[in-house]
Amino acid sequence: MGGVVGPRTVARLLEFERRVVPAVDRFREVRSGERDGDQIAALDEVRQAVEALSGLLPERQIAATLADLATWAENGCEGVPDFDATRDAVPAPADGEAAAYIGPVILPNSDRHEVHIEAFSVVRQDPDCTPYLQDVYPHPKAVFQSTRLLSASRGLREGNCVVFFPENIPAATRCTHQNFAWFFFDRHVDIYAQTLAITERLCGPGSPFAGDPGLVSPGIDPEDVYQARCVWGYMHDYFHHTGPRPLDQNLALKTKWRPGLLEELKVDMKSAIACFEEDVPYGPVVFEYILLERLFRYPAQPEPLRNFDSGTGFALGTWLAGHGLFTDDGNGRRALGSKAEIVECVRELVRQIEEIETIEDDEAYRTRAVDFLYETLLKRPESKPDRYGGPLAPIGLWGSEVHV
Repeated sequence: MGGVVGPRTVARLLEFERRVVPAVDRFREVRSGERDGDQIAALDEVRQAVEALSGLLPERQIAATLADLATWAENGCEGVPDFDATRDAVPAPADGEAAAYIGPVILPNSDRHEVHIEAFSVVRQDPDCTPYLQDVYPHPKAVFQSTRLLSASRGLREGNCVVFFPENIPAATRCTHQNFAWFFFDRHVDIYAQTLAITERLCGPGSPFAGDPGLVSPGIDPEDVYQARCVWGYMHDYFHHTGPRPLDQNLALKTKWRPGLLEELKVDMKSAIACFEEDVPYGPVVFEYILLERLFRYPAQPEPLRNFDSGTGFALGTWLAGHGLFTDDGNGRRALGSKAEIVECVRELVRQIEEIETIEDDEAYRTRAVDFLYETLLKRPESKPDRYGGPLAPIGLWGSEVHV
């Protein structure tokens, strides 16, 4: 794997945590009225902290961040700033390298709709099995980075945000390619504990999978959780680049909400199938991560009818319920079919999604993808700003875990 972060970088990371993160938090408090002060002066404090980040941030990123912050300050810090220059300067750190970001972020998996200036630092740590994965599942176009979140401002400290993509940065121009994709895999230790608690409340103790003596994913140590999550990330990104319409060649189209939902569901199901049928490191554990998180935790997110991942969970639940593999016994206990039955069932879902992807005309593809989503998996939205109207399956399958 990669090199070790050197003492100078460690010093810069500590300085980032001590100076930049508090400055960003103070600016947020001033801007929101939680703290007295002048927001331009508070933003100048952030800019001064960014100027001192040489050795942690590339000079190009520092210059872009300062320029974007200055432009926003000239506009009185009104509205959401456009950070096009910064977006295009954020690096994809190599294994063992540290990186950081300061700027506005649209936080996935958050119940907050406001966009704030955030600051966070990471170190990339690829899984130990990377050479094996690269040999068996060669992925020369990989742009994702497995990272540990080291320090973060309030927006990331709160909630369950575990990803950072170029399209999460507000900008005046459309994002047409991903030059980085940071995944904060160390955060999943606590997050998966939430998933297991939801699963037990819905399905009772033990495994919800028919014929399964027990789940294999609980109780593994945090380092193995990190390694397994990294494997999921690799497989997930690998399958994004397969099929008739690979993500990197259709990014503008597939980052639209409805085609993107089918894309996300497809690649997770292809990952689950591989983890069940092939010799994937941590495969049995990752299979359970994928199914239980997607099916149970994601729909339980705040404001699920506006939440992308919740939509994928409801879509998966509808598909499984329609095939008798996600049921309610009438006494408050839910159950799933066997893992083998689920694999065969979602294989057909993948086939149908990829059949839609064979449509060559972009607009015809988008229209068919939207129609399939609303005819087969989800209800159409009844009002804005909802993205959909809930699952086509009875929402009672998710019990009191879901609040709409």
